[in-house]
Amino acid sequence: MNPLSNDSPGGRRDRGLAGAGVERLLPLASRMVPAARRAEWTKEWQGEFWQLQHGDRRIKGERAAWHEAMSLAYGLFADAAWLRVDWARECVRGSAYTCLWVLAGYCLLCAGTERVAAGSWWLFFHILTTHFFGGFVFAAVPAIFAAVATYPLRPLRCNRQHPGAKGWLSGWMSARTRWNLFLAAKGMLTLAFGFLGTLVAAGPAHVVLGKYSDWFELLMYAVVATVGLRWVLLNQEQRCQKCLRMLSQPTRVGYASRNFLEWNGTELICADGHGLLHVPEMQGSWCWYDLWVELDPSWSGLFGS
Repeated sequence: MNPLSNDSPGGRRDRGLAGAGVERLLPLASRMVPAARRAEWTKEWQGEFWQLQHGDRRIKGERAAWHEAMSLAYGLFADAAWLRVDWARECVRGSAYTCLWVLAGYCLLCAGTERVAAGSWWLFFHILTTHFFGGFVFAAVPAIFAAVATYPLRPLRCNRQHPGAKGWLSGWMSARTRWNLFLAAKGMLTLAFGFLGTLVAAGPAHVVLGKYSDWFELLMYAVVATVGLRWVLLNQEQRCQKCLRMLSQPTRVGYASRNFLEWNGTELICADGHGLLHVPEMQGSWCWYDLWVELDPSWSGLFGS
């Protein structure tokens, strides 16, 4: 019998060394794979190992077998790690947690910059209190009133229980409570970011504008408060009422020529299958705000988990 043949005892031993050794790492690597794809991923790699042990590929010597085993181990863990990273990226994309963390990070960045410019903690807090109560409050209060009074939010209609609802708050807090808490937290962080960002920009403005810098600061307070709150409300309208993630896949529905006969506009969908958002092409008395259509939980099977 040819010692280099795959059917020889040496060939079978080398293939077993490369495949069976790495196959023992499969349960460990599978823990890195998201649960929804773990079973399918495990079967695919089991097929790879079976093909290695029973296929026609020839491995010569123990050194080549160890090299093959190391390559398989690297591919096994790299594949599992990539699936986990991709799953985590999809989970945080457009989520409420990501939005709040990004806003908080911007606030900390501006606060740190102002702290370094102030030189001491006492002076830093003195600047914050003086500018907040001496200017920002007078600009923010009218901006809050104007934003809330001129932009009606759509009514909440998310009452069904969806098995795919994500988040540790979903188990003991209603959708309406989570919606209102997220809106309040996002609004406060946006106003804080606008206030701290204006403080950072006011430093160079004092040098350039001199005695007119106070008017510039008040104007910036009004602008950032108005624009920031407008963004908060618009961003809230583009989110799912159940999981608070950004809606996606905008699709054009209807024709503009049938504006008086039937609905036409854009539909956005929740990636988890919680509902649809109908955005009309033209707002009027018959449709003053975007319409949220909640989907039945039976639709969840058509969407990715």
